[in-house]
Amino acid sequence: MTTPFPFLRLPRLALIPVIQHMEIIEIIAFSLISKRTHNLSKYLRKTILSRYIDLRIENYYLCMRIPPTNGPLLLLYFNPHISKTVEVLYPHQTTQWRNIELSTGQWIERLLDVTKCPSLRKVILNGTPDCDVFSVFNVVPRVCNLTLSHLPFSNREEFQRFWLGNVRRLSIHNDNLSRFQFSLNDLLASNAIKLELCEVSMSMRDLNRFFSYWLNKTSNRRLKHLTVQSLGHFDEDVLLEGLGGTRFDERRASEFPTSDTFPHFTTFTGGFDCDRMSTLEASQQVFHV
Repeated sequence: MTTPFPFLRLPRLALIPVIQHMEIIEIIAFSLISKRTHNLSKYLRKTILSRYIDLRIENYYLCMRIPPTNGPLLLLYFNPHISKTVEVLYPHQTTQWRNIELSTGQWIERLLDVTKCPSLRKVILNGTPDCDVFSVFNVVPRVCNLTLSHLPFSNREEFQRFWLGNVRRLSIHNDNLSRFQFSLNDLLASNAIKLELCEVSMSMRDLNRFFSYWLNKTSNRRLKHLTVQSLGHFDEDVLLEGLGGTRFDERRASEFPTSDTFPHFTTFTGGFDCDRMSTLEASQQVFHV
């Protein structure tokens, strides 16, 4: 008969090197045993196990993609309300952990704790999730990139709470914002650095008023990039009225350095030059429409 090893009875100085040498899948599994193992894995493991975590939320499942700083990719799949297990995909093995009845936000908070990951790099939301989306944003200090194909909000108050959140890059695709009475005032109140609205209805008159406020720096001080893709007639005169925009040659290409925040924005041709006024000097901005 095998006698269990009393691991948790070891003195703290003996526990530290063992926990420090655990692989990412081992330290996460260890943290899920109890509150005590969670605290031990959180405070005794000092090194960063993952620089970011990607989260994908679908109708009936949630996937966390965790690329370790050293080692192979770890994937966790679970349904927070139906399944009692979490499917774990790690190279050369597929296993299941018992779902310890944590909420979606608590799962993410636990993983950020033990991996020492500072934030979620990317959140993709498709369909209507069977979980509390707000619990995710309540525990995450910063979300870099957020892409929504369907807005999971039941009323305007929930939408506004989300809209004013601390997100660096926000993309909304193919969703009807009009059901939340989306207006120019909402666009002016956005806190995103890069905002993409794809197939979202916006009038040329409202966009003209938005650019007028933005050029005068009376709103959206964080916003650096705005993309609006909408079906329908494009009236250039209405959009540029009073903005002093000057069309530049189609052969001229404008280049912007890429980064983790704006990985797909590099170069474009065509557009308009406008001046955005500062308290000290005028700075040239480019509109691409």
